[in-house]
Amino acid sequence: MTYQAIAFDLDGTLLTSQATILEVSKQVIQQAQAKGLKVFLVTGRHHTAVRPYYMQLGLDTPVVCCNGTYLYDFKNDEVLAGNPLSAEQATSVISQAQAEGIHVAVYFRDAMTYEWLNPHFEKLQKWVASCPENVRPNVHQIPSFQAEIERGTTVWKVLISDPDLQKMQKFVEKLPLDQFSPEWSWVDRVDITRQGNSKGAMLAELLQRENIDPQNVIAFGDNFNDISMLSLVGMGIAMGGSENEVQQVAKQTIGSNNEESIAEALKQLLAL
Repeated sequence: MTYQAIAFDLDGTLLTSQATILEVSKQVIQQAQAKGLKVFLVTGRHHTAVRPYYMQLGLDTPVVCCNGTYLYDFKNDEVLAGNPLSAEQATSVISQAQAEGIHVAVYFRDAMTYEWLNPHFEKLQKWVASCPENVRPNVHQIPSFQAEIERGTTVWKVLISDPDLQKMQKFVEKLPLDQFSPEWSWVDRVDITRQGNSKGAMLAELLQRENIDPQNVIAFGDNFNDISMLSLVGMGIAMGGSENEVQQVAKQTIGSNNEESIAEALKQLLAL
């Protein structure tokens, strides 16, 4: 098999538990690039939260963001393709979640926002503060989601989180699937985007733009929101410890994100 590209999920996959990229992973990615392979990041993150890693890796390719809601070009600060929530959809999800006491964050065109802090965003803000200023993600508190929506600001996704998983599950089950695409991005977090969005669908569009057959792509992922991507490509690889549903669609399962698993897999597949 002649591979042409590698697609990486970030959290739980390319990133360690300390939100860093292993040096050996960087080295192998550079070797793959030297052989002519394209490297794509396919993530649930907002593009401003991708930038620190994008710059570390020296990439120049578009990024699939917010679980396939949009395709972003860093060089030109341009959205190449996107399917955001409508103002009505965003308002509906936000109001329903807040009425049930579920924490809400909203990912607008250029920022990740919250009205009040929860433990997840406290941890996120500590990471943001640790990033160099020139690549620091845009995460901040705002007084009102609704005021921003009424200004016409693009809404990529609504992120809901709660330690009561049963409450979360019930909320997700009530969402009309002809309007929304909910994806569990972590054990206690769900990304809610417009119906039809997925990592696999937007990666397929990106590959078409790049004239790359999905069968010639290696992809790494670890969570439910990676299933569409892993099933799309020729070599879908699940990280060790990922859910059974993820491993079942993958061609192989490797070690954890804290080990040299990705580097070893790429060395073998690409004969590096």
